[in-house]
Amino acid sequence: MQILTVENQGMAINSLQDEIDEDMRFSVLDNSDTENPDFYFVPLVFLESFSAPVAVLQIGKHKIQMPLDWCVAVGDHEAGDVEVLPITSLNSRDFHAFSFNPLSTYLVEWPKIDIINVYSEVKWYFPKTKPSQLLCTPLSNTDNPNCVYFIKEISKQCEVINYGKMW
Repeated sequence: MQILTVENQGMAINSLQDEIDEDMRFSVLDNSDTENPDFYFVPLVFLESFSAPVAVLQIGKHKIQMPLDWCVAVGDHEAGDVEVLPITSLNSRDFHAFSFNPLSTYLVEWPKIDIINVYSEVKWYFPKTKPSQLLCTPLSNTDNPNCVYFIKEISKQCEVINYGKMW
């Protein structure tokens, strides 16, 4: 699992499990106020760990691994809303991920997203977030990476994001 840092770089969380820099921040899309969704960099206080099956996702030309029981932000360029769906709902359906880097992107991209494989349980680490905060997840460990958005548990309030209100 990756996080987007203030330096606009993707960073693997598993490499952080032993030591966390007290000044480190990571990007989230906060949809707690549905009339005013916004991007924030929140402090990385500690990492939670859990075990869950792995979904290998093909997002555009990138492959990433995410917990199978998480949810992802999807939509298309013609709609005004982004929906948050369980990853398990993606299989063999024509969904497009909401892809946006809050530091360096001006236009939203909509790469196709699909599950290409599932593995047995592994240990995951992820930063503690508040309810209705989607984790900004870089698709690569590079500068200015494309990012998609995931959340562990979705509430009814956070199921739809009006991304037109973010600008």
